[in-house]
Amino acid sequence: MHFGFIKEVAMKQEKLIVGLDVGTTKVSAVVGELNSSNHGNGDLRGGVKILGIGTSTSKGIRKGVVTNIESTAASIREAVRDAEKTTGIQINAVYLGITGGHISCISSHGVIAVKEKEIGQKEIDSVIDSAKAVAIPFDREILHVIPEGYAVNGQEGITDPHGMGGVRLETNVQIVSGDATSIHNLIRSCEKAGLEVIEAVYQPLASADAILTEDEKELGVAMIDIGGGTTEVSFFRDGSFCHSAVLAIGGNNFTNDVAIGLRISTQEAEYIKKKYGCTLLTMTKDDEEVEIGNDEESTTKQIPRRYLVEILQPRAEELFSLIKEELVAKGLEKSLNSGVVLTGGGVLMQGMDVMAENILELPVRTGSPVKNGEHAGVIGNPCYSTGVGLMLYGAEEFSPDHSYDKDDHIFTGAMSKIKNWMSGKF
Repeated sequence: MHFGFIKEVAMKQEKLIVGLDVGTTKVSAVVGELNSSNHGNGDLRGGVKILGIGTSTSKGIRKGVVTNIESTAASIREAVRDAEKTTGIQINAVYLGITGGHISCISSHGVIAVKEKEIGQKEIDSVIDSAKAVAIPFDREILHVIPEGYAVNGQEGITDPHGMGGVRLETNVQIVSGDATSIHNLIRSCEKAGLEVIEAVYQPLASADAILTEDEKELGVAMIDIGGGTTEVSFFRDGSFCHSAVLAIGGNNFTNDVAIGLRISTQEAEYIKKKYGCTLLTMTKDDEEVEIGNDEESTTKQIPRRYLVEILQPRAEELFSLIKEELVAKGLEKSLNSGVVLTGGGVLMQGMDVMAENILELPVRTGSPVKNGEHAGVIGNPCYSTGVGLMLYGAEEFSPDHSYDKDDHIFTGAMSKIKNWMSGKF
């Protein structure tokens, strides 16, 4: 069924935004509308309302990297068609999430002399350009340049220097970059699925929009997004993004451990992990049992649940120990006054929050994007945090008081460079 007419009518009434999360285990397309009159149940901040969601099983991608463009494109196409059926809207363009072990984050400092009487947008753009003037290898692409704050005449802690007087303007920025080939392949998969990529967005920045509060960002918080193939650890303080790391451990590692330990298929291991999974032996009872089917025979058998937990607990301990090492290495463990927020499908196993609190020695909560409204049962699930966050990120671009030149905006520019790279203009 063709929904072009429906979309044309809808676009006259509100602006539609689609966030596309292409993960290792699933692809999800979250569709929302931006309308200033929307402030009812199910609305997110700024009057953004979720219209629906489409999902599919992810194929052709591993740990955030495309291994088969055709398979990835087919998975994207399936998720988008599902979203179109749910909403009755034809989807042509998306905000695309980017992740993977190829993503890196570096700090840089910029400083300029202020020639005018007061600091304006021109000076702010110049100091950011100064900060991002670092040597980036040809095979890497800058996704975001994010200011952490400004200093005017040595006075630090300034969040917005517009209109201030001074002769010296400084800033510290975080430069997020990724492997150009990996980014290109994911964008190419979207194009093969018939979609235009409006902007490629580093996933933790999107997820943070969906689940973190402004107070948490201001006081200091770590967000841990446990996906199927990777775990993203991102840090915020003083209201700004300050560091991120991607660990090559995700929900699939837990599933594979169960499959090997219990000698069952991966598909059954995934089912058992979701239904009976727990990461702490102290949270199980001696008489609890798990039913396991035999692929070669049409019979089932019962095993103590603790056998399953004994497989999952060491992997969870390894994951949070690696995150602890990252905290200590970056000297951030004492600045996270708001503690840790867990999200992603991997946090749904029983005991993950308690395990995180014990190892990280910080308060922990589980974050999900929305807890009420029409789509609460689906969108309220932490595994949809990125998709909802990408939609919110796109909604900010449509905001009436959020205008900018696409080519100069600090959070964009990657798309134009990638398109030039793809067309051989470098």
